[in-house]
Amino acid sequence: MKNLILILFLFTFTLQVNAGDRTIFIERYTSSTCPPCATNNPILDGWLATQDASKIQGIAYHMNWPSPGNDPMYFYNTIDNTTRRTYYNVNSIPQGRFDGNVTLPYNSGSLTSLYDQRINQLSPLTIFLTTQPLGTDSTEVTVQVYCETSMENPNVTLQIAVVEKLIQYSSPPGTNGEMTFHDVMRRLLPGGGTTMTMTPGQMVTVKQKFYNDPIWNASQVKVVAWVQRNDTKEIIQSGQKTSDFTLLPNPGYRSVVQGQATGSSYTVATPVIAQGYNSPITFTAEVIGGQAGISVEFPGGNVLSNFSQTLPFNVNSLPSVPSGVYLIKITGTNGQGKSHITVVNYLVGTNFVTVGTNKPGLTFNVNGNQFGSTQLYNWGIGSSQTLEAITPQTITNSRYIFTNWSSGETTPIITPNISFNVGNYTANYKTQFRVATSLNPGGIPVTVNGGGGQYFDSASTVNISLSSTTAQFNGKTYYFQRWLGAGVGSYSGTNPSFSISSLSNFVNQIAFFDTVNTSISNIGSEIPERFQLYQNYPNPFNPSTNIKFDIPQNSLVLLRVYDMLGKEITTLNNSILPAGKYEAVWNASDFPSGIYFFKLETSNFTEIKRMVLVK
Repeated sequence: MKNLILILFLFTFTLQVNAGDRTIFIERYTSSTCPPCATNNPILDGWLATQDASKIQGIAYHMNWPSPGNDPMYFYNTIDNTTRRTYYNVNSIPQGRFDGNVTLPYNSGSLTSLYDQRINQLSPLTIFLTTQPLGTDSTEVTVQVYCETSMENPNVTLQIAVVEKLIQYSSPPGTNGEMTFHDVMRRLLPGGGTTMTMTPGQMVTVKQKFYNDPIWNASQVKVVAWVQRNDTKEIIQSGQKTSDFTLLPNPGYRSVVQGQATGSSYTVATPVIAQGYNSPITFTAEVIGGQAGISVEFPGGNVLSNFSQTLPFNVNSLPSVPSGVYLIKITGTNGQGKSHITVVNYLVGTNFVTVGTNKPGLTFNVNGNQFGSTQLYNWGIGSSQTLEAITPQTITNSRYIFTNWSSGETTPIITPNISFNVGNYTANYKTQFRVATSLNPGGIPVTVNGGGGQYFDSASTVNISLSSTTAQFNGKTYYFQRWLGAGVGSYSGTNPSFSISSLSNFVNQIAFFDTVNTSISNIGSEIPERFQLYQNYPNPFNPSTNIKFDIPQNSLVLLRVYDMLGKEITTLNNSILPAGKYEAVWNASDFPSGIYFFKLETSNFTEIKRMVLVK
């Protein structure tokens, strides 16, 4: 299905000999401070202007070099421009990519040669793109990616971008003299793209929204989308809003018995048409490769004029047709001579089967070979395959336990006989999260009940408690002070026992002990606006007093007590506290009457106050 072809200038493409229309995608890297860009951009722009806009489209990413690096189109969106530069490791400009993995030549003859080589290689994917205004300042984009036939690697990424087709300045914004800029990238939606696994007959829908920036020329704004292989970076297909009609078959493939006269029925529809479009579409069909014994017929006629309906067609085969996958090319042509192509798969004696897991990144075995992403196979009907779900699997602080196959089996290893009606085997796993607990200082003779680095099912409740809140350690008495938790649903506070409800991630809990028998509690849920240390109360006191303080942000908090000579006599807190209002209790039973000072200290706040102990 794949051929490596050497073309002019030693550029290479991995060509697809299958499926429907291809729209070529050109990416370029440029800058208004790049002198060679001012020479090469007009060559590319002039060549693009002579091409069919429905067959090729482009996008320009702007860079902040060479010096002085003040390109305004780069500074408008530094993140997305840099993301795509890093993706291709572009370190010099002008530079570009022709469908992802071919270096862009800035020469009209070379561009034409590349175009001619590529445009007739049909794509395995179709992209349907529509936009919908949301009020006056936003737009919703819907991109549907349909897989027409099998790909060598079904793991791809969808990118969506907002492009301003033409930006014109009254004077050069940079140092190279350019004032006219084409196909300027404004936004990537989202910046990292959407990863997906595409198999025959599958449709994936992605919706995104963007703000219509008033700085844009609304008449020049368009949305483009492209799908790129994750391994080779080849752009398999690109798409934009249609100017006429689109085609979508159903189903994408059917499997039939080999060795007897048989057939299957399909339909073709026009899911997206341009506003006001009304030209009837006439359909023709052919078997790619011209396999004898396979025929196609349109039982109700081959013209579709009501675009809310579908057009049925049948594919038939004779007993002499060998086992294999046969591609049926369906061509629709309107009254103006505009044509589009789609493809269905006719499987004789075989079936497409996908094998994967319900959790991305988990590994599984197929016939003794290990894989980490969904795999597509074309297996003979009645053949036996061995599939293994590896269990358990641990990734950082999450563990995955096999539960069952999508076909119903609950054993990790199965050996199914391939049939006509099962095209997918997915190993389903449940997720468990680790709950870690520890004591500070380490080695203190207290037991933590619950947690302890064990794994618990997602959404479960974990109960954690201490066996004691006091302990003798290194000749001193240690008292429980507080828990410090990290992770969604974790607990930070002074209760020795607590529960984590609806566990959804890794949680780490640390129990702090100190030799001071003091109590620090969080009072209320209000987040204060500033740091503040309040006067203790009562004052004078005997033997206990309360000290309140406010922490507006998570901080390492030191609360200490000093005598009249400035000697530290006790530490009431030395730990990280979340933002909040707190109250500490100091029991001074072991100290004599006199004047004392208490000091609150964080990384950016310090305050001292005076208190009097009277016995």
